[in-house]
Amino acid sequence: MGKNIAISSSVKKQFDLTGKSAVITGGAGFLGLQFSETIAEMGGKPILLDFDSKLLQTAKKNLNECGFNNHSQHKIDITDEDKFQELINNIWEINEGIDILINSAGLTKSAIENNNIDFFANFENTNQELWDQGLKLNLTSTQISCKIIGSKMAANGSGSIINVASDVGTISPNQNIYKPDNYGYTGVDFNTPAFYAVSKAGVIHLTKFLATYWGKDNVRVNCISPAGVYKDHDSDFVKKISEQIPMGRMALPNEFKGAIAFLSSDASSFVTGHNLLIDGGRTIW
Repeated sequence: MGKNIAISSSVKKQFDLTGKSAVITGGAGFLGLQFSETIAEMGGKPILLDFDSKLLQTAKKNLNECGFNNHSQHKIDITDEDKFQELINNIWEINEGIDILINSAGLTKSAIENNNIDFFANFENTNQELWDQGLKLNLTSTQISCKIIGSKMAANGSGSIINVASDVGTISPNQNIYKPDNYGYTGVDFNTPAFYAVSKAGVIHLTKFLATYWGKDNVRVNCISPAGVYKDHDSDFVKKISEQIPMGRMALPNEFKGAIAFLSSDASSFVTGHNLLIDGGRTIW
């Protein structure tokens, strides 16, 4: 049977994260905050890492208002490996380890608004600075945090890593949902940039690589791949993309909480290397 690993026969106890600490990169972001609430609700301690100090303060206030008091926030550029290593060493010491790592940091349009870069330019007009930043923040930052935290987990003999990928890391973005059609749809002024799809595909394969690399060290590495999440989108766009999804709608922000609770906990104790598509069935068509 290999290592002596005890898993409770109680499902409730399997999902319980009491005493567990979870580092969440991009923890103050749109989905990162949902993940933080999940960890806290299940009894764990969310440790939010983000580059945006204002968002961190908002996240702190939100967690407190929800009745969660056991959490911490840290401003950090996770692509700065030396500073990230120093911070993680401190977090590890204070919390006597890190049990869960959720990598949800990524490049958003708001992060480059002052750079005069067309975030949604056609592929032929891709700004190479944007391409490089996208790969660095979406893929390389995940690799760095896995390397630093995952290595500590492996040496300690346990841990769960959850990387956040995307359905467009598995399938290509459907360009038709952004463009006008012959039936009255006028299109939208945004799209899915190539760097996003490519970097998320990389996250999925990095997940598989690390699952095999650290499997015998009892470090599980999985990822979730959300489809489009509703966030005040144009109603015509919502209708257009919903036609591509068997369930006929976009995801709600809180519909990933169950997956995070499952993959973070002993409920998924024999699950590793898995890419959980949470897409309303979009990728099966």
